[in-house]
Amino acid sequence: MRMLLGCAALLMLGAVSTAAAGAQSAPEAGAAASEVSWGAAPPERRRATAITDLAKARGFKGEIAIDAGGMSITSWVSPDMVREGYVPLETRAAMWPYASITKQKLAARLLPELATMGFTLDSPVSRILPRWPKGPAAPTVRQLLQHRSGLRNPEDTPKGANGWPAFYNEPAKHGLSWCMNGRAAPTASGWAYNNCDYIVLGAVLEEVSLEKVEYMLGAPRDDAEPREHGTMMITPANAGKFYAMKSPESEVIPAYGASAALGGPLIDVVFFNWGQMKAYKDGVPALKPMWQGDPELGYMALGQWVFEVQPPGCSAPVKVAERKGEIGQYRLSNIMLPDLGRSMVFATTDPSLEFGEIWQGEGFMAEAVGMLACDKET
Repeated sequence: MRMLLGCAALLMLGAVSTAAAGAQSAPEAGAAASEVSWGAAPPERRRATAITDLAKARGFKGEIAIDAGGMSITSWVSPDMVREGYVPLETRAAMWPYASITKQKLAARLLPELATMGFTLDSPVSRILPRWPKGPAAPTVRQLLQHRSGLRNPEDTPKGANGWPAFYNEPAKHGLSWCMNGRAAPTASGWAYNNCDYIVLGAVLEEVSLEKVEYMLGAPRDDAEPREHGTMMITPANAGKFYAMKSPESEVIPAYGASAALGGPLIDVVFFNWGQMKAYKDGVPALKPMWQGDPELGYMALGQWVFEVQPPGCSAPVKVAERKGEIGQYRLSNIMLPDLGRSMVFATTDPSLEFGEIWQGEGFMAEAVGMLACDKET
């Protein structure tokens, strides 16, 4: 069985060597190949099993990938996906649009590059992008990361017959240039969700790294061997590789660019999480702002929301980093518990699923966080 454990994602973050990844034990497959575990010791396996049992009880349809601690990986897919031939942790694993998890990955790649080039989060973007147009004061990198930029919003363009805004239906008429022009001054307070913010940040990342944004986010280089499976930017040419992809999503998702057009197997997100949590524990200076949720912005940090909550069944609060993603029929939730070194990511196309809000301490996701964070006494 050819295993796809996201080594490329780890190497991109400088987090682990291929030798270390290859040293782990062989996977253990569950019934009907709906669940596969990799290197899971009994305590970690119990945490993962509790979460997948919860998913089964709630009728979850989709895929869940869990690092229950110490890179003990469990990947589970619902019975409908098994019937369609999907198998976790190998070349038959589903490829998912990452939606706004793309933003989380972009923030993680951008911050160290800014520091290397002598810029800060409070540098105006006009200092970085030489083609920045004249007009109101340019937003800072921080204002873009926190949706306080004053840029025009793609959602405000007229919707087409397919229900999607013209920005995504007609990318040749919009894109980066449209985002940079016709803007207002950055907002003094509050925030407004805007994909243009991260489309501009994609250009910033290219400028400071001297690399294409897709390479920086883990996609294969143009001169590399074509990739059939793994992290990649979604294009009209490869959209058919992705789970349940159909029109018009296959045409419009590529226009989201650096804001939401990355995709791949969920296990690559888990490996990204591992690299991020390692950087958190190591105290990497450039990445510290990613873990500082701002109460005045609803605990938004940079590319993710970070807060403390006492989940159901836990005797004390835990620190949670959360990044939701939604694009078309796809809904994702990426969760990290950085102090514990554990994470999980959920993906579904089921519109009826109620994720709930972790910060409220109730609902499906809050219960799952409690199971990941706190071992129940038996």
